[in-house]
Amino acid sequence: MRTPEQTKRIEALDGLAESFRARAPQLDRDAVFPEENFRDLHAAGILALTLPVKWGGQGLWGDEGFVEYYEVLEHLASIDAPTAQLLQVHLHAIGMLAHAATEEQARKYLIPIVEAGRRVASVGSESVPGKKGAGASTSELTRNADGTWSLTCEKHFASLGPGADHFIIWLAVPGTEDYDHRSVAVLVDRHAPEVEMIDNWDTLGMRATVSQGIRITGMTIPADAVFGEPGWWETHDPRTFTLGFASNHIGSARGALNFATAWVRDRPNLAGSELIQFQLGEMSADLFAAREALFAAARLWEGDDPAAAEYASVQALTVAKRISLEITQRALDVCGARSMFKSYELERIYRDTRTFTLHYRVDNYTRELGAAMIADGYAVKGNGGITAVAN
Repeated sequence: MRTPEQTKRIEALDGLAESFRARAPQLDRDAVFPEENFRDLHAAGILALTLPVKWGGQGLWGDEGFVEYYEVLEHLASIDAPTAQLLQVHLHAIGMLAHAATEEQARKYLIPIVEAGRRVASVGSESVPGKKGAGASTSELTRNADGTWSLTCEKHFASLGPGADHFIIWLAVPGTEDYDHRSVAVLVDRHAPEVEMIDNWDTLGMRATVSQGIRITGMTIPADAVFGEPGWWETHDPRTFTLGFASNHIGSARGALNFATAWVRDRPNLAGSELIQFQLGEMSADLFAAREALFAAARLWEGDDPAAAEYASVQALTVAKRISLEITQRALDVCGARSMFKSYELERIYRDTRTFTLHYRVDNYTRELGAAMIADGYAVKGNGGITAVAN
């Protein structure tokens, strides 16, 4: 049963659904940031979900509130998947910074950001579009004599980038340990003259996420804009992004099924078909199973075993990817050729889903499940996935 606060959040999203859907075609066509959507989300209090209550937020995705958090993301994805993904980026960024922030950092940076409705993008990838290779991160901060830092780097796939007011830049401090063990989060003003956007985002789907590149050259970073001790994100914050992506996949599938159901209901020749009825019923069963897996995993995050929670999260993500691809494609089969016209949202849902399910190589995550079963043990790996540990 939803809390009164969660009921208000879901009702607020439902109240925004019509305007979000009306804006979506042009946002997709032009590949631009959904500025009006984020103004609406700020007015509804949604941009403050992951800031702790003590700092004026709503405290989700912290010690508790995981089920409510992922329900918000899934519900918004059923309305507009790109906006839901951008919200996930911002909320994860706020939540991660809040987990590591000192009281002074919160009052100087986080609280003003959230109160003003400013947006934060989290940027770490150094995989360059069009280039070969895995794109392992190598960027490092350089220490200045006065205690500040110097930042020069190039990052890519910066979802929310052009619409952000701040970036979290993930990179390492100098040292000899593994890169991840030296990594910190640096808060950067997007509008600083040292920051340049690289407009290279022209993709099949998720076009309104505007996941452009960023180039920063010779930027001086004050010491208090560095959040967390080196390696904090591996040693002190076990939370992952896994269910954020599962939520988007499942919400997209629900949006496609809702569209197909309404389409069939308005066409007696389809509504009377037993084959169509069976297909809708089977899709609804698959969607139900995926949503239950999502929320079961989310409940585990509210316990004290992050490894078990991430194991279940990878299971949920595996199911979410599969059913989202299947349902968006089957919805097109049910509705037929006319549903592929760009005047209908189904073809956009299909493109967005096909694009976003490529973000993680989920098969590798699924393989890790099998390896953990054989080893009879596992642990959380970085910011997502598990690694087999022999008992």
